[in-house]
Parts: sequence; C-alpha cells; structure tokens
Amino acid sequence: MIKLYRFMAGVGMCLAGGHAHAQSAEPVVAFPIYNAAQAMQGLHQHTLLPRAQAFADAAQALTRQTTAHCASPAGGDGALQAARQQWQGTLQAWEAFSSVATGAVLERRSQRQIDFWPVRPTLIERAIARAPQGEKAMELVGTPAKGLPALEWLLWTRPAAPATAACAFAQEVARDVEREALALVQAEASIAAKDWDDDAEASGQGMAEWINQWLGGLESLRWAQMEKPLKAAPAGERPAYARLASRGDAASWQTQWRTLREHAGVTPEQRRAPPRPGEALAPIEAILMGQGKLALSAKWSTALAQADQAMAVVDPARAATVLSASTALKSLSLLFQNEVASSLDIPLGFSSADGD
Repeated sequence: MIKLYRFMAGVGMCLAGGHAHAQSAEPVVAFPIYNAAQAMQGLHQHTLLPRAQAFADAAQALTRQTTAHCASPAGGDGALQAARQQWQGTLQAWEAFSSVATGAVLERRSQRQIDFWPVRPTLIERAIARAPQGEKAMELVGTPAKGLPALEWLLWTRPAAPATAACAFAQEVARDVEREALALVQAEASIAAKDWDDDAEASGQGMAEWINQWLGGLESLRWAQMEKPLKAAPAGERPAYARLASRGDAASWQTQWRTLREHAGVTPEQRRAPPRPGEALAPIEAILMGQGKLALSAKWSTALAQADQAMAVVDPARAATVLSASTALKSLSLLFQNEVASSLDIPLGFSSADGD
C-alpha cells in the first residue's frame, strides 16, 4: 500500500529566504505548505483539464485541415501546407498536455494510441489497402499505423495526394486522434471533479503517480528521444529522431522541456506571488519550499537552471549540444531520484512500460 505522504493539511508558512535565488533582488516571500489534495486539485483542475481541452481543439482543427487537403485540387500544395502546420500545432498541444503522463493520459494509455513511435510504414500501407472507415474499423488497425506519427508519415514522408486511398486513410487517422482527444477531455474532467480533500488515499496515490510520471517524462525526453537515437545512428547519418520527417524535433524537445520545467520549478512571478493552494499548479520546487526544505530546493533550482541553459541551445543537427543537454538532464534526474523524491516521502516505481 502506498504511504500517505507528509503534507500538512493547513496553510502553514515558512520563509524561502535560503533559496538559491536569494542572491538576486527578489524579495523574501513566504510559501504555503501544499498538501496532497491541494497539489492534485491544482494539477488536474487548473493545468491538465485546460491542456486536454486545448489538445482536443487542436485535434478537431487537424481533422478539418486534413479533410480540406484531401478535397483540394490536385497539384496545389496550399492545403497540404495548412494540414502540416496544423499537425505541428496539434503535436505541440499534445506534448504540453502529455509530457507528464498522469491522470487521464495514463488511465487511458493514450500515449500509445496517439504517439506510438517509430511508425511501421508496412502497416500503414497495409491499412491504406484495407481502407478502414469509422471507429470500429480503426480499432482493428495496429497502433504503429495510427496516431500523430503515422499522420506525419502521410503528410511528409509520403504525402498523401488528394482523392486517393492514402488521403482517405489520413482522414481516418486524424479522426481517430480527435476521438481519443475528446475522450481525454471527459476522463480528465471526471478526475478534476474529484473531492480530493475527502479521499486522502486517492490524493496520496495521485501525488505518487504525478511524481513518478514526471520522472518518466524526463527520461523519455533525455534518453528515448535525444541520446538513444544519436548514439544508435551510423557514422555520418542523421539520427532517427522521432520527428525527423517533419523536422520538428527541436520544437518538440522544447515543448516537452517547458512542460516538465513548469511542473518542476517555480517561475520568477511565482517567487513573488506563490501559487495559491488548490488554485494553481504547485510545482515540485514550491512544495519543497513550502515544507521548509530550503537547501534542497536551492540545489534543485540550480540543477533546473543548468538544464535550462543546455536545453536553450540544443540542436538536433549538432550532436555535441544534444549530448550536453542529455548530460544536464541526467544530472537533474539523478538528483530527483536520489534526494527530491525521498524528501517528499514518495517511492519511485516508474518503468518504461508506464504510460506507453
């Protein structure tokens, strides 16, 4: 049984004057103590639910743009470019929502449905030949031939021409993503509506899930998407990064890092006006500060700043910057595993299968 965590239920206060940023002109600000229920309410009601809705809106627009492309006159590329642009926007909305794959994303195992990578071109071609139509037919299509990566293949690697079987399948893939996006909104709305104060066990479990999935998201970015493809690439060849076809890896990495960073560290604005318990996302750093663990929060802030610097200049075309960023993220991961999680009294149990 997962422990109940030592988060005080009241709004006790402690001074954050020992934080690493105290050497700046920032005023000394008192941070509240965030209990698990308040952390979950802020996470689900004020962060994940709006992000789920933003993703659903983008997915619906992607369906419209894909349909417009498939109905466009042959020979023109304006509709194709519009569909590509909307795909990129939809990917950004998805990663802003799912990079910390907790709540509805984990519950529905949506990462596998929406973002299975690498795609299997032979399975896509087989699905095109079968010409599935509708939700039931798409359930029989394997996940390596569906989702945003499959649609990327159909828009960039082998662009589906209007009025073809490939374009008809591209529309079905977009509709499939839209259906899952709408289901995620409903599932996340249900989670956000929970009375977290009334269920200490659920709040503690939700807190543990969030912390573990944050680590999982960091490791996915650091290893699976950045370092592993680089190290696996034959000499002289471009690494097979996840968004290689659309050349969207740089933007993807930055969105994922911004999302992870948002969950991990406080902003300059939050140092002046800390998040109100239950009314906004309480980042990991804020929770540490609220509990008076100022030395650790300062150490954590420094590691985040070092990762910020490395990620600010990471470039998929420059191997040295990718390795440098991976090293900074690895240091952050180790600090999290060795000190931060245990300080929060949360056992780590993330595995590569979680949220896939």
